[in-house]
Amino acid sequence: MITDKNLLRQTAIWIGIFAILSVFSVFVNAADNLSPTGGIQRPEIFVQLGHSGVQSVAFSADGKHALSAGDKAVKLWDVVMGREIRTFTGHDAFVSSAVYSPDERFLLSCGMDKKIILWDAMDGKQIKTFNGHTKGVFAAVFSPDGRSIVSGGMDATIRFWDVATGGEISTITGHTAAVRALAYTPDGGYLLSGSWDQTIKLWEVATGREVRTFAGHTAQVNAVAFSPDGKYFLSAGGKDGTVRYWEVATGRELAILRGHRGFVTSVAFLPDGRTAVSGSYDRSVKVWNLTRAAELSELPAGEVSVFSLAISPDGSLLLAGSRNMSLWSLATGKELRKLDGKVNWVHEVAISPNGQYVLSGNFDGVINLWDSITGKQLKTFQGIKGIVSSLAFSPDGRTMMDCRLDGPLTLRDVETGRELRQFAGQGAAAFSRDGKWIVSGATGNRISLWDAASGRDIKNFAAHTDKILSVAFSPDGRLVVSGGRDKTVRLWDIESGRELRVFGKYRYHVNAVAFSPDGKRVLAGSSDNTVKLFEVENGTQLHVWQDMAISSVAFSPDGRYALTAGFDGIPKLLDIATGKRIMNFMGHKLHAYSAVFSADGRRIVTGSGDGTVRLWDVKSGREISQSIGFTNGEWIVITPEGYYNSSARGHEYLNIRQGNKVYGIDQFYDVFYRPDIVSAKLKGDDIAGLITLTVEEAIKNPPPAVKISPLPDQVDNPKVKVCYQVQSTGGGIGEVRLFQNGKLI
Repeated sequence: MITDKNLLRQTAIWIGIFAILSVFSVFVNAADNLSPTGGIQRPEIFVQLGHSGVQSVAFSADGKHALSAGDKAVKLWDVVMGREIRTFTGHDAFVSSAVYSPDERFLLSCGMDKKIILWDAMDGKQIKTFNGHTKGVFAAVFSPDGRSIVSGGMDATIRFWDVATGGEISTITGHTAAVRALAYTPDGGYLLSGSWDQTIKLWEVATGREVRTFAGHTAQVNAVAFSPDGKYFLSAGGKDGTVRYWEVATGRELAILRGHRGFVTSVAFLPDGRTAVSGSYDRSVKVWNLTRAAELSELPAGEVSVFSLAISPDGSLLLAGSRNMSLWSLATGKELRKLDGKVNWVHEVAISPNGQYVLSGNFDGVINLWDSITGKQLKTFQGIKGIVSSLAFSPDGRTMMDCRLDGPLTLRDVETGRELRQFAGQGAAAFSRDGKWIVSGATGNRISLWDAASGRDIKNFAAHTDKILSVAFSPDGRLVVSGGRDKTVRLWDIESGRELRVFGKYRYHVNAVAFSPDGKRVLAGSSDNTVKLFEVENGTQLHVWQDMAISSVAFSPDGRYALTAGFDGIPKLLDIATGKRIMNFMGHKLHAYSAVFSADGRRIVTGSGDGTVRLWDVKSGREISQSIGFTNGEWIVITPEGYYNSSARGHEYLNIRQGNKVYGIDQFYDVFYRPDIVSAKLKGDDIAGLITLTVEEAIKNPPPAVKISPLPDQVDNPKVKVCYQVQSTGGGIGEVRLFQNGKLI
């Protein structure tokens, strides 16, 4: 360990150290980065997103990696670094479980979309999908030899599958309600199933014969786990609040473990077979001595409920799944680190008329104002909670408007950020082209017309039978179009307040509407997977595009193109005249909720559930930059080449992956922290002459790992001793530099 000289330190100022990439030529282990076809995988820059609820966790055999399942995704993590390595997407609904194959070459996941998916653990690609369950699948596990899979779900069946062919081998029945949990004995000869019918059953795998039923729980059984020797098992009784300890051979209930104050979700044995852990909706994990049937300790492991847990192979660590994940030392009872993300889903975006500013609004109510020339985050507005459902700049660009799903509607001065006034609007809002009027949703499923200057409620329009989700003025200000949860698109005459017509028929919510620049056509996007184009004058449907759960529609300024965004995360450019898809904007990892054109039509801005706001060049379809505002107030803007500008700690949550190796972007600080390149890229300048190193080149000589001794929160002495350790990860160690607040010291 190297001890640095005493450094001048200001309380609460971040100090970082970055070891510069070695200038020497280094051979790296390319095998870790090979794709299945033998080619080297290109490095990928990605933001660490985490989950919004972790239903399943599992350690790798060496304890260095972990799997998590939740939302609609499976994630692979570096446990030591707390970094997200890869996200596996392919499920269309809630993912309930994810496990490793015995050799860890593959992953298996299942979910409420009835799918069981086999994945390549190295490149994240889907290999096979097992279809057969008629309802959602709760559990899917490999046999100990890895040759077969067993699954159980809401249809109360247990199904066996051949891994090689993907074919169903057999189905066994016996439970009268959903099969929630499955576990093989270590030798693979027997299978244990836990059900919502309050029973646990033991099955002989070879014959499918039911060997024994274990009854005792008075509520749904949510989890089962065998002891390492296979002679005992644990079960979690959900609402009955108990963990039960059973002997397999006799069926005898050896102990009932009480103490949880809520629904029990998960159980696991430690390697010694005498100690166990359980997780609960009471936000705790309890550690139990099974010999004495006594509670040893309690860990406050849940941000919300504890949904899942896993024990490391050596028995020293606990991984708890709650909203995100936390890693705990079982010896000390202390939390070691969180495995999570620091971003919130972006629901709305807007760009100012002169292109100077971009607004982004999140699901948690936070709104960020970005400088589109430098990429910097200028202001954050977080005083009002609730999903940001509409964002807009006034036509003169001096005022910004935000509307929450359940209200209120707020006007602010862009330059100062000062709140100008609030309206009782909700759900959706839009400015008229002259900026004098605002139209919005209102209580009682009404639409309100407001005087923007005075805040006066001028007129109300009523006909919708559910919440308003989208509104737009016609260019001449005489008409309003609206879409809502009542599955309708309605056209209104502002002067009379009369409903003129209802456009088309929809099976689900209409989330987005827009007028063409000439006012002759209307676009509407729905959760029923359609985008529809209508003639305003007579209501004729001109075209239908099939897509996935559309959240946003917009016309290009010249009216030639439509821009859509939805569930598949791929904003699309459509030719209005021919109906052809012109461009896909590829890059978002989750649902794209919002997409808008710049006033000149040369760029678009998109916002997504992956936490990013992305700027694109319309002509080429290429990404220009992505901006991320983190939940702790930090931010970063980064180009596809890897160059970035950020707040003091904004880079900490951005990673670079090649194969299943992952690095923090901060490990390349001296090379890629280049605000000058970011600004040049945003201005549309050629940055070729400014680039000194690409991500592909940098990753060939991976940066060393750096550990810094913890700094006290408060010090009496103006000097503090900082210790750091630098360790090569294959790229060698060149010059070592120390930075404070981004400045070389």
